[in-house]
Amino acid sequence: MNKKMFYFLAFILLNMISSKDLFEDYYEEAEKIMADMTTLEKIGQMFIGRYSADTAEKQLKKYNVGGFCLFANNIAGHTEEQLIAELEKIQSSSSKIPLSFSVDEEGGTVCRVSLYFRKERFPSPRDSYLKGGIDEILSIEKEKRDLLRKLKFSVNFAPVADISMNQSDYIYYRTLGEDAITTSNYINAVVDDYVEDNFCCCLKHFPGYGNNRNTHDDVAHDYRPLDYLKQNDLIPFVNAIKHEVPMIMVSHNIVHSIDGEYPASISKKMHDLLRIEYGFTGIIITDSLSMGAISKYAVDVPAAVLAVEAGNDIILTSTLEEHINQVIKAYNEDKIDIKLINNAARRVIAWKLKYLSK
Repeated sequence: MNKKMFYFLAFILLNMISSKDLFEDYYEEAEKIMADMTTLEKIGQMFIGRYSADTAEKQLKKYNVGGFCLFANNIAGHTEEQLIAELEKIQSSSSKIPLSFSVDEEGGTVCRVSLYFRKERFPSPRDSYLKGGIDEILSIEKEKRDLLRKLKFSVNFAPVADISMNQSDYIYYRTLGEDAITTSNYINAVVDDYVEDNFCCCLKHFPGYGNNRNTHDDVAHDYRPLDYLKQNDLIPFVNAIKHEVPMIMVSHNIVHSIDGEYPASISKKMHDLLRIEYGFTGIIITDSLSMGAISKYAVDVPAAVLAVEAGNDIILTSTLEEHINQVIKAYNEDKIDIKLINNAARRVIAWKLKYLSK
C-alpha cells in the first residue's frame, strides 16, 4: 500500500469513527413511522414538487408527497394572513408526516418572499457583506428566518456556497463574490446561525458552479481539475459539513474531473464524493430535475430513476407527477433497489422529525 492510499483510507476511517450522523437520534422513531407506510408512500417522501394551489392537496393525497416549493407566482396577490391560511390548510391534510414548504430566498436577484412581504427585497449577500461584513449578513438572515417561519416555510434553499469573483459569471450576483476562505467563513457563520435556530438551510450548488453556464437552459461542462476544486470550490461545502449543515443541493453541471458522463445531480460518483469522502450524513437534494440540463441524459433510464440510483434523498421537480411516476414504475418493475428507497425515506423522515416537528 502506497503512502497516498494509506492516508486516504485513514481519512475515511477517521470520519467513520468520529463523525456523528446528523439525524441518528431520530432514526428509531422514523423507522416506527415507516413500519406503517407502503413503499409508494415512502417514494412520495422523496419528492418536493413545485407548488400549485390547484393541485397540491390532490398530489398530497395521491402520492404522500414530501413537500412543496413555492415560487413568486404562488405568493403574489396574497396577504400574509392569506398565505399562512393556505399553507396551514394544505399542512392539515398531511396526516402521517409533516410537509416541508420550501422557497428560494437568497437575497438580491433571487427573492420569492421579500419581494411581496417587505418594503424592499432582502439584499444580496454581497451587498450585505460590503455594508457591514458577516454581522450584517447574520442580521439579515435572522430577519429572513423570522419571516419565513411566520409564513409557515420550513426550508430556505440558501445560502449559495458557490465561489465567483468575476462579474461576467452567471452565478456571480448570487454569491458572496469573494475567495474560497472568505466564502467558507461566511457559509460557516450562516449555517451555525440556522442550526442554532433549528431552521433548515440548504447549501447550494455542490460541487461549485464556478464560471459555468446557466443549467436552467442547457448542460454545462466543467473541465476544472479535481485538485483545483478541492483547493477552491469544495472548501465551503467541506467545512459546512463539519458545521452540521442539514441539506446540500447538487447542481446539474457535468464535472469531468469527477464524472464526465453524467450531470452531478444524477452522478453516483458525485454523491459518493459527498457521502464517503466528505462524510455528509444530511439530506442530498437535486437541483430541479425539470431543468434543461437533464433531459439529454435521461434516454434509456428516466431522470428521476437516475437521481434515486445516484443517491439523492429528495428530488426537486416542477413536473412532480411525471417524475414520481417514473420511480413508481421502476420500483414496480424491480428496477430500483428497495434499499435505496428505504434509506432515503428514513433519512427524510428523521430530518423532518428534527427540523419540522414541534
